[in-house]
Amino acid sequence: MSVPTHTPRVSIVMPVFDAGRDLARALRSVAAQTFGDRELVIVDDGSRDPVTRSLLEDAAASGAASVHRTENRGPAAARNLAIERARAPYILPLDADDWLAPRFLERTVPVLDGDPAVGVVHTWVGLAGEHHGTWRTGPFAIPALLARCTVHVSSLFRREVWMQTGGYDTRFVEASEDWDFWLSAAARGWAGHCVPEVLAYYHRGPGSRERRARQPGAASRRMRTLVAKHRAVYERHLEDALGALYEELMQASTSLERLYHHPAMRLALAARDLLRGRREEP
Repeated sequence: MSVPTHTPRVSIVMPVFDAGRDLARALRSVAAQTFGDRELVIVDDGSRDPVTRSLLEDAAASGAASVHRTENRGPAAARNLAIERARAPYILPLDADDWLAPRFLERTVPVLDGDPAVGVVHTWVGLAGEHHGTWRTGPFAIPALLARCTVHVSSLFRREVWMQTGGYDTRFVEASEDWDFWLSAAARGWAGHCVPEVLAYYHRGPGSRERRARQPGAASRRMRTLVAKHRAVYERHLEDALGALYEELMQASTSLERLYHHPAMRLALAARDLLRGRREEP
């Protein structure tokens, strides 16, 4: 096998664990990028699914990606290993069930080229699968990042950001390793820039890790870990952090009220009450 001599501008890093057919879509989106100076580095995080393993073997054999296999350790460890093996100064994480629009790199790389103060470039995100709509990401700033993860994992960043933050924290196994990473970057003074176009797609399916992350107690465990790690930042911005968290709660409450009062929902509730009334008749 020949050793690459050219250093690419961008390394797309992809952790994979039993992704099945979703992986094929992610691979196609990488191949379709209009920006050509890139490499794809995959870490197979202990996959056992035959479809996944076959797709990875084909990608490695064709030269479309370098594939590195490990025992299952979780996405944070897999991403860190992929970045260690990557050669480019710019890093783009891509989960195996997500995908990119063809112009993602074409639209984001020039931002990092043009401003050394910008460490992270994020875009709007299309929601697919079991959620719908557009996530208008941002701001990449404190205090917003103290209350929620404001940008998607598929955001382009400088290798220096990863080095300064210490990489993805492997304690966040269920979820939120990207939130912790972005918060660490912002706390170190890195600026973010948003390209207001849908250039990445976030897929949520029946087997998504996020489902397990929403189980009772999981969110509070992650939040306690996050606050303990970044306690000094939370203490410096305590009023803003609490205010932002309360604002998030109020927005969620308002969204539920709007849903409840939507004519279609009111009609469905009236039909339910009518059916219940008939069942209760003597």
